[in-house]
Amino acid sequence: MAPPTRLDYQKMLKFFKWQRHAAGKLRCIQGIVADVKSHGGVSEGEQLELGPDVVTSLFRDAQEGRDAEEVVKLASTLTQAGIKLDRHQQVGVIFAHFSLRQTVQGFGMLMDLYQSGHTVNDRVYDTIAEELSKHATTVDESYYLLESRKQAGADVPLAAVNVIIEACALMGDLDRAFATWAELEQFALKPDAGTYNALLHTCIRTRELASGRRLLSRMGQDGIAPNAATFTHQCALHIMSKEEDLAFGLLQQCKDLDIVPSGKMYASIINMLVRRRDGAGAKAVLDDMQKQQHFVGNGLKQKVQDLVGS
Repeated sequence: MAPPTRLDYQKMLKFFKWQRHAAGKLRCIQGIVADVKSHGGVSEGEQLELGPDVVTSLFRDAQEGRDAEEVVKLASTLTQAGIKLDRHQQVGVIFAHFSLRQTVQGFGMLMDLYQSGHTVNDRVYDTIAEELSKHATTVDESYYLLESRKQAGADVPLAAVNVIIEACALMGDLDRAFATWAELEQFALKPDAGTYNALLHTCIRTRELASGRRLLSRMGQDGIAPNAATFTHQCALHIMSKEEDLAFGLLQQCKDLDIVPSGKMYASIINMLVRRRDGAGAKAVLDDMQKQQHFVGNGLKQKVQDLVGS
């Protein structure tokens, strides 16, 4: 009996897709990949053989089934076929690796995502940094992955280095964070706002306030514009240094630069004003926070209401 052809696999794929049969769908994809390779590899647009919505539906079904191993296998198979995953799919694979406790592999996928020109939102960025920070050895192995990439002649994404520094911040490891920063030149990279923000966060977590102020000065000297995260960290530095008026003034500085203050910055200033028993000020900042459509926890609202009503 002749082995199945690519057309046979495509027909079976439709059937297994309808049946939501994960193993069957993966086997069909593997069959298509093997057939493609046996005929000289993948040509431009070869992924269209799967149909325009098949890849998306395959990932959706795998993720809905919460089968991390299936997601990883599917991504590997599709990549071998020359099919490029979109940003949403790549993020899904990263978290699938994390679910399987393959943190370093997940970080490798993050580098590929950055290298393909994609970015991740703050929530995903923070979650990845938190995952790396769980073990110091994971941070070290991820850094070695950067070195291996450089030695292989590939570019190292600055954003990936920033994630490692952010992980150091969550670990409270000032030495590791600044040692990573010192290696930027080796990777032919220059720090950006994300780099400085990660370093500033490390200084805050370790209460190295003088180092934080020096970083802000260096950031200005390098001509790197602050963003909302920078102002959030600077606000924390001022509050920790008991420079409360300077912290409060940062809200207007943000607005003057057309930067929307972060919810965390608003909350820090509101808590500061509550401690000062400044009910009117706290309420005004709370109202502004809500105007910017930030989430406001019930606890924070209650603090302000109790102060205003007292």
